Amino acid sequence: MRRVCVVVGILVLTASCSGKPNDLRHYADPVATTTSTAVPTTTRSAAPTTTTSSAPNTAALAASVTSGLMVDASVSEIGFHPSVPQKATVLSQLPACSAPLGTAAAGAQTGWVGASSVTTLTEYVAVYPKTTAAQVLAAAKAALTCSQATRYALTPAPAGVDASYSWCEKGSQASCTVLLAKGHLLARVQVITTPETKAQTLISEVAVPAAARLAATS
Repeated sequence: MRRVCVVVGILVLTASCSGKPNDLRHYADPVATTTSTAVPTTTRSAAPTTTTSSAPNTAALAASVTSGLMVDASVSEIGFHPSVPQKATVLSQLPACSAPLGTAAAGAQTGWVGASSVTTLTEYVAVYPKTTAAQVLAAAKAALTCSQATRYALTPAPAGVDASYSWCEKGSQASCTVLLAKGHLLARVQVITTPETKAQTLISEVAVPAAARLAATS
């Protein structure tokens, strides 16, 4: 009986001196914990498509041409009266020396008569959206070198425009013409009368309101 008690005492002493809890759960393998992070999904919307029309606005072009043409009041004090209503037309070249006028997008022409039926005034205005009127005038000027056209410089030169060029032509009736350029508008003003000196005087006079009309469009 004494031997049994000694054995039990030794077992109790061993358990208490090990320094570890008696609970078996302490010796179980730890459970690994895995945390997953969801990757955010980004939705990219397509940029809106913008369509720009490159077609010229016909109404706007016609309006710009009309704004560049002289009106009756512009020439009434010089002695001209309405004769030919405004009419849409596009000229590809001048009668004199077949000088080119490029490709206009729109154009119009109108006319007046002086105190005598032998004296007439016509004006043609065209618009060139893709180039400047000064460039068109320069090309026409370079071609106006034939014997049909004689350079006649206006003094002073028309004010308010980018460029100008004038000449006179002989024939059964003398005529003098001036080209005026402002922005994208080109004007051709021609006076036909007799004698040539009268045509020169009148073209000098009408060039002033014609240039002012173009200058007012800018």
